[in-house]
Amino acid sequence: MTTPGAQTTKTLTFEVRHDPGHAWVKCSKKRLVQFFGEHWRKHFTPSSFEKGEYVYLEEDKDASTLVKRLKENGITPVWRSHYNETKFSRIRNYPRLSPI
Repeated sequence: MTTPGAQTTKTLTFEVRHDPGHAWVKCSKKRLVQFFGEHWRKHFTPSSFEKGEYVYLEEDKDASTLVKRLKENGITPVWRSHYNETKFSRIRNYPRLSPI
């Protein structure tokens, strides 16, 4: 039973890929269009990477930009972390996120 006036918290789950030196949040391009519009690329830096239908947002500025927008929309991100403590991630070899 829900208390009258209580807010329901919405969540979205994202994968976070870690290697010994960095981490990236995996997000579909469709999800980015949903929260940032068709010109979503202008909100992010070339420090992130892309491959196919996914963008790997670098952990510092770009992931923070996503989190801020989610919170503005009443959504709490949930992180599913994957660690590789011994070698660098292949994400580093993906193409850099290109501007508009």
